[in-house]
Amino acid sequence: MKKSTLIRLSLFISFSFFTFTPYACSTASTDTSDTQLSAAHPDGKHIDVIAHRGASGYAPEHTLAAYKKALEMKADYIELDLHMTKDGELVAIHDATLARTTNVEQVYPNRAPWRVKDFTLAEIKRLDAGSWFNKKFPQYASKQYGKEKIPTLQEVIDWLTQSKSKTALYIETKDPNVYSGMEEKLVGILKKNGYLQKGKVIFQSFSETSLRKLKGLVPPNIPLIQLYSASTIRNKPIDHILRHVSSYADGISPEQTIVTRKLVTKAHQYHLVIHPYTVNTTEEMRRQIALGVDGLFTDYPDRLVKMNKKQDNGQDAFTQIELHFCRPRQFLKPP
Repeated sequence: MKKSTLIRLSLFISFSFFTFTPYACSTASTDTSDTQLSAAHPDGKHIDVIAHRGASGYAPEHTLAAYKKALEMKADYIELDLHMTKDGELVAIHDATLARTTNVEQVYPNRAPWRVKDFTLAEIKRLDAGSWFNKKFPQYASKQYGKEKIPTLQEVIDWLTQSKSKTALYIETKDPNVYSGMEEKLVGILKKNGYLQKGKVIFQSFSETSLRKLKGLVPPNIPLIQLYSASTIRNKPIDHILRHVSSYADGISPEQTIVTRKLVTKAHQYHLVIHPYTVNTTEEMRRQIALGVDGLFTDYPDRLVKMNKKQDNGQDAFTQIELHFCRPRQFLKPP
């Protein structure tokens, strides 16, 4: 047998192994079983690391301590949930009330239900925003956390600018129907500080009204992301939902339990990025990444950063070969 024939035969056998063997192709046959094998993205791309309320698995959420840890862990984005105080200041806190993450019940016992909108910034600055974390997560406790305060958006920007980090902000407007003028104030602060530009900020909200308002206020190249709870999408016509959201937003952020390969593929067909929340275990991260998502919200950004590094170093090359031959890419790559 000629040498050239042997080479062609060897190539054919190698191709057949990756394409047709039961093991190689079965790893990409369903929405669940194949996703437990590797952290490799089907396209081999970087997965955006979005630090959910900062590195909130290691430090009290929405404090500078949590944001600093996110920077140290090399997160791509720091997520900020914004509410507005009685005197019109934008502050970073997830809940509409101060009860869960501060000592407001002790400091202001007669002001239940302790809503953010009923307190001035000066009153809020009297509160301890970190000791609750030490009690709930003693394995990560620090005396310094007892000194943490609820930060304003301006304070976060000042700190981030001083750090000279390239980490961007991922801002959610919380309860925008409660806070008149929230979007205008938010955009004004970002513009004043040079943050109203691509690569420095992304906006998200459960409120379509808020996103549409932002769309009219910000440059067209700044992404807008529609948040979805599980009940919003489950058993609903996906094409109709995605067609509608693509008319005003650039991506979706669904609760992770409703993310399937079909949803990811359809989102990409509509040129929408997909950033599921909140994905904390390595197993959950592997599953979401293998489905083809573009980024993940996580309380533990270091875990996702580590997975990105493994993929960048080629440690998942074999699985990527399997995915390439066994599962054709049918969606249009988002811009």
